[in-house]
Amino acid sequence: MDPVTQASLGAVVGGLTLGSRLGRKAILLGATVAIVPDLDVLIAYGDDVSDFIHHRGFSHSLLVHLLVATGVAGLLARIPATRDIGFGRWWWFLFLVLSTHVLLDALTTYGTQLLWPFAGPVGTASIFVIDPLYTLPLLVAAIGALFYRFAPRLLVAGLVLSTAYAGSGLALKAWIDHRIQPTLIAMDLQDQPRMVQPTPFNLLLWRITVVDDDQFLEAWVGILDQPIRPDFEAFERGAHLQDEALALEDGQRLQWFAGDLLRFHRAEHTDAPDRLVVTDLRLGAPGYFPFGFEIAEERDGDWQPITSRQVRETGPREDAIRAIATRIIDPEGAPCLMDLAEPDYAITRPPPRCRLQMP
Repeated sequence: MDPVTQASLGAVVGGLTLGSRLGRKAILLGATVAIVPDLDVLIAYGDDVSDFIHHRGFSHSLLVHLLVATGVAGLLARIPATRDIGFGRWWWFLFLVLSTHVLLDALTTYGTQLLWPFAGPVGTASIFVIDPLYTLPLLVAAIGALFYRFAPRLLVAGLVLSTAYAGSGLALKAWIDHRIQPTLIAMDLQDQPRMVQPTPFNLLLWRITVVDDDQFLEAWVGILDQPIRPDFEAFERGAHLQDEALALEDGQRLQWFAGDLLRFHRAEHTDAPDRLVVTDLRLGAPGYFPFGFEIAEERDGDWQPITSRQVRETGPREDAIRAIATRIIDPEGAPCLMDLAEPDYAITRPPPRCRLQMP
């Protein structure tokens, strides 16, 4: 999640665990500790793929947090200025502030390595990385308790409201996934890799992505739709380049991180060899996926690995956000996803109005 959200959550948790001893200082201290795990973005791992897959790695591990909380609490329990609070209370403060940070991150699409180094990323994709309706109760509670009067009940109310909202995201995701099953079965897609996730800043409109061999299908589904079913549009996935990409170390690492939700294509260069690009389909949308990586270049007909470099698709983001708002209110009035993509974005077998016809 974004830094404001994480700091707000840390402030509330910090106030509830240490507020009785430190008062308003506990809120500020909680907000500060809460952003520490995300400082891993300052670590340079040597190439763009490594930076991408190692973010939310060791710094977001619950096992590491257990060790850090124990070590730092032990130190604070020995320092004259802080030892009166005691080891136990310091330990709970540190562990709860750190662990709630990573558990919140695990609700997003990107994935969080909660059990590093023993397991890969975990992500429920049930809340967008920035969602004002989740953040607002925490922010109001933290500011209210900090600037007006330290009020534990206000902190509890903020935490309960935000947690209920996050829980509703999990419930809505499961409900949407259940409601689209008949469509997936009718199209023989029920066993294909898929992801259901909210669109930016809300839980009313959900993005459905399904990988189907050489194409990937995209649709928006709103909880207010009648009936609730995805109208898929098909985009080229470049599966003919998949074997070449996954034979390379960077391709294997991206598959470990993103699973089968990957796109492969050739980037033509006028003054350099063509590059092989692997894109994470989970983040963004057709025409503006932010996490694509050049991992190889073509030499004498073969793909040779290179130091990975991130490439971004830059679609019309303002139009996309406007389209999301329109789609929530008026499903028939929203533009097709292909209309928001780059003009040369490859689309397979487009039916009328760029929708796949449902059986």
